[in-house]
Amino acid sequence: MLTETLLAMWMAAAPAKDHDPDASRWSVGVPVEVDLVGLAAGAHPEILFRPAAPDGALTLRFATGVMAGPELALVPFSVGVRGVIVPRRIVRPYGGLGLQMQVFAPYGAPARARLDLYLELGLDVRIVDSWRIGMQISPEIGLAPGFGLGMATRLGFQVDL
Repeated sequence: MLTETLLAMWMAAAPAKDHDPDASRWSVGVPVEVDLVGLAAGAHPEILFRPAAPDGALTLRFATGVMAGPELALVPFSVGVRGVIVPRRIVRPYGGLGLQMQVFAPYGAPARARLDLYLELGLDVRIVDSWRIGMQISPEIGLAPGFGLGMATRLGFQVDL
């Protein structure tokens, strides 16, 4: 039992592939998001760009989406940075932060916008050469025009272009 566990951990920690200087720096992610404050769910697609190296740890994130729930609909516009801890591994933990403008549309009330600081903690797993599946949590802190807290969870896939 211990041998199989250690072997599985070693295989997951093995490098995914050798460095490929011609690999794309762009990826597209399509996570399904559940916003736990407000109980809204929907898609939160993202475009990812690795400026330093195609298989590098630094990733810029641009995302927007649409979520709806029993109380409101919301549209987030996000820009941030993500750091992959072990970028050339099959299993990759990561963290990130950024700014997000959220437009809230409560049913029966006027829409409002709020600027948030968001954090990310996630993990993704390579399933084929350029495809990954992953999950993350994203706490949010409302900055302006008023303080607020939020929390989102995401589950999705990402493909390198």
